[in-house]
Amino acid sequence: MPGPGNEDNLDASTGDRFHDLFERYYDAVFRQIALMLGRDHAAAEDVAQETWWRIARSLKTFEGRSGFYAWACRIASNEVKRWWGKHKKPTTVGPEPSEDPTDARDQAELVQAVLRRIPEEFRQPLLLDLWEGYSVREIGEALDLPEGTVKSRLHRARERFRQIWEELAGTQ
Repeated sequence: MPGPGNEDNLDASTGDRFHDLFERYYDAVFRQIALMLGRDHAAAEDVAQETWWRIARSLKTFEGRSGFYAWACRIASNEVKRWWGKHKKPTTVGPEPSEDPTDARDQAELVQAVLRRIPEEFRQPLLLDLWEGYSVREIGEALDLPEGTVKSRLHRARERFRQIWEELAGTQ
């Protein structure tokens, strides 16, 4: 699976090279976009298209200071921010918690509701940590943040997640 540390030596932005990178990284980058946008699959597709268009236009400027995947995720993150600015802000009200909290589907919906209520600056590092298994250093590279900031945001995101979970699930 693509991820940080999978370096790609990019010496030209030829069509073949872009096609190879697109084939290799599209799913992973799309997954990051979808996680940032929640359940809006159509918006995720639009943002992914815009992200890859920007990647194609900027491929010649990729300096390789971080891996290609981290660079692509940074572009995707910027495109998601642009999309939110043009369309809407994340919803702050989640679904009603299920009467049966062990139901996997209801729990998945509850997790999505909790994530939507966490501010993006904290949600992004949390998603990279939990879903992609990134280290603090890798999260910093992907989001262009110092490691100390990443640690702080992860701590705050986990605390906020716990608080919102308890609020929505009705547990104390």
